[in-house]
Amino acid sequence: MAIVRDGRVRPLAVVIPLILSIAGFVLAMIALFAGTGSQQQALEDYHLIAINMSNFGHDLIPTPTSSGSQPTATDADSSIWDQIEDGLEDLGDDITDELNDIANDVADRLSEELGISQWYSLHVMTACEGNFAPNATSPGAWYNTTNCTTQSAGVQFNLTDVLQREIDEGPLDINAADIPIPESIQQTIDYVNSFLLAAFILYVLGSAFSGLSFLSCIVVLTLRRDAVGRGTILVNVVISVLAVLALAVGSAIATAVSKRGVSEIKDRGAEAGISAIEGTKFLIISWVAFAVMFVTLAFWCVSCCLPRRGGGVRSSGHAWGGEKAPRASSDSHRGLLGMFRRRR
Repeated sequence: MAIVRDGRVRPLAVVIPLILSIAGFVLAMIALFAGTGSQQQALEDYHLIAINMSNFGHDLIPTPTSSGSQPTATDADSSIWDQIEDGLEDLGDDITDELNDIANDVADRLSEELGISQWYSLHVMTACEGNFAPNATSPGAWYNTTNCTTQSAGVQFNLTDVLQREIDEGPLDINAADIPIPESIQQTIDYVNSFLLAAFILYVLGSAFSGLSFLSCIVVLTLRRDAVGRGTILVNVVISVLAVLALAVGSAIATAVSKRGVSEIKDRGAEAGISAIEGTKFLIISWVAFAVMFVTLAFWCVSCCLPRRGGGVRSSGHAWGGEKAPRASSDSHRGLLGMFRRRR
């Protein structure tokens, strides 16, 4: 069965936007609900931005250095002293390396001793925290989620308050106020927080219109008509336009906020051992959702612009859009031409 006949879209062709719409709907829902419910662990990678605290407090541990005055040697025993000096340097390097390894091991466990998590992440509706597994320095370390906030539109995450509370409740008797946490870090997080409500609304609209587009395609397939009417096509064009606009603006906001947030946190938190990780997977599914709905819109726009052949009238006397065709005029037998035809 051809998907186009006489310049008109057959219902079989609606399978294309149907598949694209359900794909856009699923991807938009993943972006919206990542970090919530039973899928907190499975979908943690799909965060908007993650704050890496695994190096936080490294500056509190002194780094061993090898420095000191070296005795001078006379020409008579320079060769002997050179050998001794080389041996001492090698021994000093070995000791320094071992001390550095010990310091790094202690620093890796510092977040645990302080009672804080190694990472904190922001999603559209939640903020989560946890540790890297198996550890922060292992290649391919993954996010082990330990806790997430309840779902809310426009969640507000305050890193300073969270760290102070967790340090106060931690095993060490440390005053959280004595640990340097740059205020500019929280200012950057507040900047990200300010866009979360807008992102929530846009992804809700994007997923809603994508789902409505899918349902519209189902309706078209169940009507069992020979062709899709222009009115039906225009309705789907409007639905697809709204889905594309919502997902485009939402993806643009998420991309700009994530990139700027990561850049500023890295710059302002370097001295405190605080860095940030961009939500690459979140941005990918967000833009893919936009792309599939854009292709859906293109399909309906092309369908609307197809030329109508034969005036769009079927043998049953109805137009292709399901509207009644105008009645043929009975004046064809009137006038001189009618008289000529009757005489023949």
